[in-house]
Amino acid sequence: MNPIGLKRKPLPEIIFLGRSNVGKSSLINCLLNHKKLARTSSTPGKTRLFFFYEIEEKLLFVDPPGFGYAKVSREERARWLQEMERYLREAEMLLGVILIMDVRHAPTSIDYDMAEWLAGQQIRTAYALNKIDKLSRSKLNQSLNRFEAMIDFPNSGIAVPFSAQNKTGRSELWSVIDQWRELI
Repeated sequence: MNPIGLKRKPLPEIIFLGRSNVGKSSLINCLLNHKKLARTSSTPGKTRLFFFYEIEEKLLFVDPPGFGYAKVSREERARWLQEMERYLREAEMLLGVILIMDVRHAPTSIDYDMAEWLAGQQIRTAYALNKIDKLSRSKLNQSLNRFEAMIDFPNSGIAVPFSAQNKTGRSELWSVIDQWRELI
Protein backbone atom coordinates (compact mmCIF):
# COMPACT_ATOMS: atom_id res chain seq x y z
CA MET A 1 0.00 0.00 0.00
CA ASN A 2 1.15 3.48 -0.81
CA PRO A 3 2.17 5.16 2.48
CA ILE A 4 0.21 8.35 1.93
CA GLY A 5 -2.61 7.13 -0.27
CA LEU A 6 -1.58 8.63 -3.60
CA LYS A 7 -1.12 6.89 -6.93
CA ARG A 8 2.29 7.51 -8.41
CA LYS A 9 4.82 5.67 -10.53
CA PRO A 10 6.91 3.13 -8.63
CA LEU A 11 10.20 5.00 -8.91
CA PRO A 12 13.08 5.33 -6.44
CA GLU A 13 12.43 8.27 -4.11
CA ILE A 14 14.50 10.90 -2.36
CA ILE A 15 12.70 12.83 0.37
CA PHE A 16 13.80 16.32 1.40
CA LEU A 17 13.26 17.05 5.08
CA GLY A 18 13.87 20.22 7.02
CA ARG A 19 12.40 22.76 9.33
CA SER A 20 10.14 25.39 7.86
CA ASN A 21 12.05 28.27 6.25
CA VAL A 22 15.32 26.34 5.84
CA GLY A 23 15.33 26.65 2.04
CA LYS A 24 13.93 23.25 1.11
CA SER A 25 12.05 24.43 -2.00
CA SER A 26 14.98 26.58 -3.15
CA LEU A 27 17.31 23.60 -2.78
CA ILE A 28 15.00 21.36 -4.84
CA ASN A 29 14.69 24.06 -7.51
CA CYS A 30 18.48 24.43 -7.58
CA LEU A 31 19.04 20.68 -7.93
CA LEU A 32 16.54 20.52 -10.78
CA ASN A 33 17.83 23.72 -12.39
CA HIS A 34 14.31 25.11 -12.35
CA LYS A 35 13.52 28.43 -10.67
CA LYS A 36 9.86 27.92 -9.82
CA LEU A 37 9.04 24.22 -9.76
CA ALA A 38 8.87 23.88 -5.97
CA ARG A 39 7.11 26.91 -4.51
CA THR A 40 9.20 29.18 -2.32
CA SER A 41 7.89 31.64 0.23
CA SER A 42 9.24 33.96 2.87
CA THR A 43 6.44 32.75 5.16
CA PRO A 44 7.32 29.50 6.94
CA GLY A 45 4.93 26.58 6.65
CA LYS A 46 3.49 27.22 3.18
CA THR A 47 4.02 23.61 2.07
CA ARG A 48 1.15 21.70 3.66
CA LEU A 49 1.00 18.62 1.44
CA PHE A 50 3.47 16.09 0.08
CA PHE A 51 4.60 17.06 -3.43
CA PHE A 52 6.22 14.58 -5.82
CA TYR A 53 8.50 15.70 -8.65
CA GLU A 54 9.27 13.09 -11.29
CA ILE A 55 12.81 13.35 -12.65
CA GLU A 56 13.25 11.99 -16.19
CA GLU A 57 11.00 8.99 -15.42
CA LYS A 58 13.82 7.61 -13.22
CA LEU A 59 13.42 9.19 -9.81
CA LEU A 60 10.94 11.01 -7.57
CA PHE A 61 11.83 13.94 -5.36
CA VAL A 62 9.44 14.11 -2.39
CA ASP A 63 8.77 17.51 -0.81
CA PRO A 64 6.75 17.18 2.42
CA PRO A 65 5.75 19.98 4.79
CA GLY A 66 8.60 21.41 6.84
CA PHE A 67 8.75 20.44 10.47
CA GLY A 68 9.10 22.83 13.38
CA TYR A 69 7.93 26.41 13.17
CA ALA A 70 4.98 27.20 10.98
CA LYS A 71 1.90 29.36 11.46
CA VAL A 72 -0.39 26.38 11.88
CA SER A 73 -1.93 24.71 14.88
CA ARG A 74 0.02 22.32 17.09
CA GLU A 75 -2.34 19.56 15.96
CA GLU A 76 -1.56 20.27 12.29
CA ARG A 77 2.21 20.14 12.98
CA ALA A 78 1.76 16.87 14.88
CA ARG A 79 -0.20 15.45 11.93
CA TRP A 80 2.61 16.46 9.52
CA LEU A 81 5.20 14.71 11.71
CA GLN A 82 3.04 11.58 11.88
CA GLU A 83 2.65 11.55 8.10
CA MET A 84 6.40 12.00 7.65
CA GLU A 85 7.25 9.20 10.06
CA ARG A 86 4.69 6.93 8.43
CA TYR A 87 6.09 7.74 5.01
CA LEU A 88 9.67 7.03 6.15
CA ARG A 89 8.70 3.71 7.75
CA GLU A 90 6.54 2.44 4.88
CA ALA A 91 8.09 3.85 1.70
CA GLU A 92 9.17 0.87 -0.35
CA MET A 93 11.17 2.81 -2.93
CA LEU A 94 12.97 5.23 -0.57
CA LEU A 95 16.61 5.66 -1.59
CA GLY A 96 17.48 8.19 1.07
CA VAL A 97 16.81 11.44 2.86
CA ILE A 98 18.29 14.86 2.26
CA LEU A 99 17.99 16.55 5.66
CA ILE A 100 18.32 20.29 5.13
CA MET A 101 19.59 22.60 7.86
CA ASP A 102 20.38 26.29 7.86
CA VAL A 103 24.15 26.40 8.42
CA ARG A 104 23.87 29.80 10.13
CA HIS A 105 22.18 28.23 13.15
CA ALA A 106 23.10 25.33 15.41
CA PRO A 107 20.98 22.24 14.78
CA THR A 108 17.91 22.40 16.99
CA SER A 109 16.74 19.51 19.14
CA ILE A 110 14.22 18.57 16.43
CA ASP A 111 17.04 18.53 13.81
CA TYR A 112 19.15 16.37 16.09
CA ASP A 113 16.24 14.04 16.93
CA MET A 114 15.43 13.62 13.24
CA ALA A 115 19.09 12.90 12.36
CA GLU A 116 19.40 10.42 15.22
CA TRP A 117 16.11 8.70 14.30
CA LEU A 118 17.14 8.38 10.64
CA ALA A 119 20.50 6.91 11.67
CA GLY A 120 18.79 4.52 14.08
CA GLN A 121 16.47 3.36 11.29
CA GLN A 122 19.52 2.99 9.03
CA ILE A 123 17.99 5.27 6.42
CA ARG A 124 20.61 6.73 4.10
CA THR A 125 20.94 10.41 4.90
CA ALA A 126 22.83 13.39 3.51
CA TYR A 127 22.79 16.71 5.32
CA ALA A 128 22.46 19.73 3.06
CA LEU A 129 23.88 22.54 5.18
CA ASN A 130 22.12 25.32 3.31
CA LYS A 131 22.70 29.07 3.01
CA ILE A 132 26.52 28.93 3.15
CA ASP A 133 26.59 32.04 0.93
CA LYS A 134 25.35 34.07 3.89
CA LEU A 135 28.42 33.40 6.07
CA SER A 136 32.05 34.50 5.96
CA ARG A 137 34.59 31.70 5.50
CA SER A 138 35.59 31.73 9.18
CA LYS A 139 31.96 31.67 10.40
CA LEU A 140 31.21 28.89 7.92
CA ASN A 141 34.10 26.79 9.22
CA GLN A 142 32.90 27.32 12.80
CA SER A 143 29.37 26.27 11.82
CA LEU A 144 30.57 23.18 9.94
CA ASN A 145 32.72 22.11 12.91
CA ARG A 146 29.79 22.65 15.29
CA PHE A 147 27.55 20.54 13.06
CA GLU A 148 30.08 17.71 12.75
CA ALA A 149 30.58 17.62 16.53
CA MET A 150 26.84 17.49 17.19
CA ILE A 151 25.87 14.91 14.56
CA ASP A 152 28.55 12.39 15.47
CA PHE A 153 26.93 8.97 15.82
CA PRO A 154 26.92 5.72 13.80
CA ASN A 155 25.13 5.86 10.41
CA SER A 156 24.84 9.64 10.66
CA GLY A 157 25.42 10.33 6.96
CA ILE A 158 27.42 12.81 4.92
CA ALA A 159 27.33 16.62 5.23
CA VAL A 160 27.28 18.77 2.09
CA PRO A 161 27.73 22.55 2.41
CA PHE A 162 25.15 24.04 0.04
CA SER A 163 23.96 27.31 -1.44
CA ALA A 164 20.88 27.47 -3.64
CA GLN A 165 21.91 31.05 -4.50
CA ASN A 166 25.24 30.20 -6.15
CA LYS A 167 24.74 26.43 -6.61
CA THR A 168 27.64 25.46 -4.36
CA GLY A 169 27.21 21.82 -3.35
CA ARG A 170 24.79 21.03 -6.19
CA SER A 171 27.10 18.57 -7.94
CA GLU A 172 28.07 17.01 -4.58
CA LEU A 173 24.42 16.34 -3.69
CA TRP A 174 23.80 14.87 -7.13
CA SER A 175 26.83 12.61 -6.60
CA VAL A 176 25.31 11.37 -3.35
CA ILE A 177 21.95 10.74 -5.06
CA ASP A 178 23.69 8.92 -7.93
CA GLN A 179 25.58 6.72 -5.43
CA TRP A 180 22.28 5.83 -3.75
CA ARG A 181 20.75 4.98 -7.15
CA GLU A 182 23.63 2.60 -7.88
CA LEU A 183 22.69 0.60 -4.78
CA ILE A 184 19.36 -0.53 -6.25
